[in-house]
Amino acid sequence: MRELLVSGVDDGYFPISYKGKRGRAPLVSSTYKGMKLVDVDVEFITVDGDDGTEAYKRLRRGDVTILFSVIVGGFNYVIPEGNYIVFYARKPNICDIDNALRRYFPDRRERIMSFLNSLVQIPTKKGNVYVKTDLDLSLAKKIIEYYQVFTRYPEPIRTSHVIGRGIGQHISFS
Repeated sequence: MRELLVSGVDDGYFPISYKGKRGRAPLVSSTYKGMKLVDVDVEFITVDGDDGTEAYKRLRRGDVTILFSVIVGGFNYVIPEGNYIVFYARKPNICDIDNALRRYFPDRRERIMSFLNSLVQIPTKKGNVYVKTDLDLSLAKKIIEYYQVFTRYPEPIRTSHVIGRGIGQHISFS
């Protein structure tokens, strides 16, 4: 793991008033080499928009990217490609997500649900997690466990979450 650059991608805070494409939320990539944070990059996505995948492609990322969900910024979404792990610490409520997509975002339902319906549960040292990856599952598990330092969440995701929350709160409260 020490030679791999591993990025975590997560969105940040946005006020509820931004729902319905009325605001933008940060999408953050934190890249680690071993246990050292070596890069952070930020893009902004439209809350409930459809620009998540394009913003994700513009982010600087490492050799492997761990995404905390394919759903970001409300019901915006990222469809990753190339050395990715979509990570959930707990199994998402697929029925509720599907109902919301059917009602409010039918045009993106199939793309999002195809990812959610193919999640695989894997045991880790911090408990079971759910992933979809284009990597070998044993490699994905090794990467996740290497970065599970304090919690079930790998450090690159946790770092992106903290930074994204700070940026989102700073911008919305300014």
